[in-house]
Amino acid sequence: MRVINVVMQNYIGGPQVRVVSVAEKLLARGVETVVCAPSGHDNPLEEYVRTHGLEFEGFFMPGLREFRGFGDVIKNLIWVLSVPLTVIQMIMIIRRTRADVVHVNGVLNFQAALAGFICRRKVVWHLMSSLYPPVVLGIMMPIVRFIADEIVVIAEGLATYYLSEGDRYTVIYEPVDLERFSPSLYSDRRDHIRESIGLSPSDTVAVCIANINPIKGYEYLLKAVPSVLKSVRDFRLLVVGDVPESQGEYYRKLREMVSSLEIKDAVKFLGRREDIPELLAASDIFVLPSIAEGTPISILEAMAMGKPVIATDVGAVDEQVIEGVNGFLVSPASQDQLAERIIELSLNQDLRASMGRASRRLVEKFSLERCVEEHMRIYES
Repeated sequence: MRVINVVMQNYIGGPQVRVVSVAEKLLARGVETVVCAPSGHDNPLEEYVRTHGLEFEGFFMPGLREFRGFGDVIKNLIWVLSVPLTVIQMIMIIRRTRADVVHVNGVLNFQAALAGFICRRKVVWHLMSSLYPPVVLGIMMPIVRFIADEIVVIAEGLATYYLSEGDRYTVIYEPVDLERFSPSLYSDRRDHIRESIGLSPSDTVAVCIANINPIKGYEYLLKAVPSVLKSVRDFRLLVVGDVPESQGEYYRKLREMVSSLEIKDAVKFLGRREDIPELLAASDIFVLPSIAEGTPISILEAMAMGKPVIATDVGAVDEQVIEGVNGFLVSPASQDQLAERIIELSLNQDLRASMGRASRRLVEKFSLERCVEEHMRIYES
């Protein structure tokens, strides 16, 4: 069996990690996956895919932009005009790669789904984020229902966001590799890892792992840091994530914010990293201040590494973080709540330890093996 798995961005984020990690495991079951993503000058995903022994196909699809000015109107018009070309390209890729299944990720990823429908291939439509306004869902969901042979959501909480009563769907939770993300593998290297990134053994370290994007709410986390430092002088924040080509201006604003808030000594931007388990092992707290989400893989990785989690109550994050058990849920865009919970965990080592143990226990249902089994089932059904 051959599968084309299509993502709408060519950076390395949660959906891309899931696609690659599942595809890698499926190879042993006789399922060959071709990962497809938009082409671009900077395409870290292609290297990532090929490094994991998978095929990659690039196609032309300009990115949609938020409406902030006339330039964005022009770019979005180009996106609209490019739709027929993208559909034709995907038809050619489907036929050239002899794909049996077209698996698309994201409610707006309709070009690949339409190409699969035209080619009479099985179409699996994977719905993920709580980002979209009702008008977008009102337009797209009838298309999804008409084209998709299988609709997948990444959590029960997102089924009510996307679907109506009576709609058929499958829940496949985002996965984490519990063998790679295991605290026991890194327990004796904590101080060494800290030293390598300029941290001391006594620092209280929070880490946020997410691509640099306004949806991730980084500005609210940075605004929380001065309040945290008043109570926790040895507090340090690690920001780990790629800067997509379209987010250079936002990244510059974050760096300027660090300077204006006078928190340069407390915040480290580490960029895109491959040593995520090591960075989590060196940290005490995981924080994710997103404005919209599905079920972030970064939270699952932190849970697998036995870390307490502070995250915003958006999407289906409440299916990962149980309030008061393995972490805290806060309102989106609230630096005050973020600061309060970071301080609480920073000053209470026993609470961090108990929540970390709960995280490791709760993460079992999100195992990579379970996710692979579910993919295999829907491909063969």
